[in-house]
Amino acid sequence: MRKPVLKPFSKVFLALIISFMLLLTVFVFLNYYKIEHELLDFVKDYGQLAIFLISFFTDILFQPIGPDVAVIGGVLIYKEFLYSVFFASLGSVCASFLSYFFGRMFRSYGMQKLNSSAKYHKWRRIYARYGLISLSIGALTPVPYVPMCWIAGLFNVKIYKFILFGIVPRVIRFTTLGMIAHYVNMSIS
Repeated sequence: MRKPVLKPFSKVFLALIISFMLLLTVFVFLNYYKIEHELLDFVKDYGQLAIFLISFFTDILFQPIGPDVAVIGGVLIYKEFLYSVFFASLGSVCASFLSYFFGRMFRSYGMQKLNSSAKYHKWRRIYARYGLISLSIGALTPVPYVPMCWIAGLFNVKIYKFILFGIVPRVIRFTTLGMIAHYVNMSIS
């Protein structure tokens, strides 16, 4: 197998991305409740743009607050779940594709740098068997979705399969969540 070659700039870029994500994860864990309230205030002040931005950044960065906060906040504040679902889905889809393409960009280098060639091929076989199901589970449940998108890119999942097993279930999740929040809000009002 040919040894992957990554330019020095790409190595620095990858190291910066991973470092930033780790620092942000620690920060969010330490300030979870404060950040959650700040995000709801952000939605209140900036509306649909805030829902899009929150969904985008919470889906591209590995951290415990998901775009669900933006969907529920948008529905509760604006009483119209379709706009909240649309902008949350749009932000999530953009972040998912960006994560997928990051995975594709660093696929060989990342996997072989972290593991031996034998382990790489073993993981590849496991992902070939269970990967699309795990992508759908990540899209539909509170399980972290970001790593699933990166891994789909790492293992070069076809884009139409990524859309079918990752993007479509994610939109279904936000639609269901928005409808539930809308009906609960209507029954309380």
